[in-house]
Amino acid sequence: MRLIWVFWLVFLSTAQALADQSAGYQVKGLQAFDNEQQTKLRAWLSYAVSATQNTLGPYPFDMQLVLHPRKASQPVPWANTWREGPQRVHFYVDARFPQQRFIDDWTAYHELSHLAIPYLGSWNSWFAEGFASFMQYQIMAGVNLLDMSPAEAYQGKIAPQVRWYNSEYSAAAVARRLMKNGRYPAAYWGSAWFFVVADRQLQQDYGKSLTQLVARYQQCCRMTDHNLEQVLNSWDALLEKPLFVPLYQEFENTPAKQFFQQWFIAEDSSGN
Repeated sequence: MRLIWVFWLVFLSTAQALADQSAGYQVKGLQAFDNEQQTKLRAWLSYAVSATQNTLGPYPFDMQLVLHPRKASQPVPWANTWREGPQRVHFYVDARFPQQRFIDDWTAYHELSHLAIPYLGSWNSWFAEGFASFMQYQIMAGVNLLDMSPAEAYQGKIAPQVRWYNSEYSAAAVARRLMKNGRYPAAYWGSAWFFVVADRQLQQDYGKSLTQLVARYQQCCRMTDHNLEQVLNSWDALLEKPLFVPLYQEFENTPAKQFFQQWFIAEDSSGN
């Protein structure tokens, strides 16, 4: 009887692994967790991948999702992407938390968003982090995980960081300096403003969203682009009109206080 039970557990584990692989990802590191925790973590990652690709389209490659145990005060205290070899996300998780806490956590949606564009190098990390920060709320809104609109979520995150961008230096230069000094929320959410502006222009001029454009990008160009210039040119080619290249040049060259002008006007009019 014991042999039958062991065989059944192995069969279920193998069947789940094959199901994960057919969905475009593999889960690694599960052996560090007990059976109940494995089931919970698998369900969470399945949900996160489905939610992400619902918004950004199916990825044209298989991912590896690697789990590491870590005791913490939150379900996912740390995660990061690895781009050499298989496109990979490492999640450091405290499996004591209930499944819903994992689903409600933003980290997986942020990290999986990174994989929708190629690795852009440390110089352009502001762009990558702004992109993932913008997309995490788009994904969460798509599965009703936000208790507010994405616009309200961006407002709440960006507003406290705008003071850093009241500068004659460009927004990109400010973001790079903030990242170098370890002020990551200011760098990430200031950079996310680039994508809020881009999404507004897309909706106004083309009647489509940035998420829709990125979903098309996955299929045409994700596997052939290798740097930021190529990504921007691919996005503009899909639009058949320059939008992202000029906006990027503005973010790189215009004084940050001009790019964030509407925030400072709002502050002045409110008497702050």
